[in-house]
Amino acid sequence: MTALSPPRRNGPVRLEDVARRAGVSPITVSRALREGTVVAKTTRERVLAAAEELGYTPNLLARGLVKNRTATVGVVIVEVANPFFAPMVSAVEAVSARRGFLVVIGESARNEEWERKYVERFQQMRVSGIIVTPARKRPDHLAALRKTGTPVVVMSRRWEEGDYITADNAAGGRMAARHLLSRGHRRIGLITHVGPMDTSFEDRLRGFRQVLASAAVSVPPVWEVRAKTTGIEDGFDAADQIVTLSKRPTAIFATTDRMAMGLVQRLLAHGIRVPEEIAVVGYDDIPFAACSRVPLTTVSIPVRQVGQLAAELLFDRMEGKGSRKRQQILLAPEFVIRASCP
Repeated sequence: MTALSPPRRNGPVRLEDVARRAGVSPITVSRALREGTVVAKTTRERVLAAAEELGYTPNLLARGLVKNRTATVGVVIVEVANPFFAPMVSAVEAVSARRGFLVVIGESARNEEWERKYVERFQQMRVSGIIVTPARKRPDHLAALRKTGTPVVVMSRRWEEGDYITADNAAGGRMAARHLLSRGHRRIGLITHVGPMDTSFEDRLRGFRQVLASAAVSVPPVWEVRAKTTGIEDGFDAADQIVTLSKRPTAIFATTDRMAMGLVQRLLAHGIRVPEEIAVVGYDDIPFAACSRVPLTTVSIPVRQVGQLAAELLFDRMEGKGSRKRQQILLAPEFVIRASCP
């Protein structure tokens, strides 16, 4: 019986070392380590066992130079710390992991220039595809990216020029308005942000105002707070402004749960009862919404499904599957009634 040659000890384990240990050719090892290639089951198992035993790690950079692509997916979101995006990104990673791909994440901080830089850097890294949550409603640089041959899918926003997966935010805004009207509210306030509008906030406000207008209800400017961002602190600031008013709204719609939660907490601190004096409706149904001091009535977005479908669509584009037509999918939101506006 011929003894197997030991692997080289003075450097990283090579593909040739795995081939020697498994008793096959380097080409067979390469095929066995790639999903979708035709290799006998027993041979693949022998190669995988040898690779694991030797601690072999494929050289993704070298593979990328050959294919002009690496087994990576780039994802750009507007805010890593936002709990709204966590399940979405987790779903993208789960789909990618099943395909043997790694996910690299960048945060644009709602800055279009940073978003462009991440997209450019991902191209330099030879990622196989990119998922973006754009900071602005017209991400023209993504159309230019697609022309380079890099598949791109927009997640959690509309993108009329390309593929996107998002929630039907106009429908969600209508749900919030109808609920408030059905509870008898006509003095209704609003909290949204003053930054550059993206399609999700634009759609939420459009749907909300449409329903109010149909009931001959409008939001006076004094009851409309334009926040700097979309966080809890903005809800604090909004509450501080509202309590100074001689005539206050009886209900407030906040276009994110974080703003709504900050609003509720600060209103209570000012001695204003929620919902008895001011009812509050949020948007997103982030994991903490049900744990607010007054559990939050809100519009629930299927964020994990958004991430899953965005990733699956990206891989279809990367593999040349499916229709070449733009895939533009709106997922239905749900309205969740809790104590802040029962």
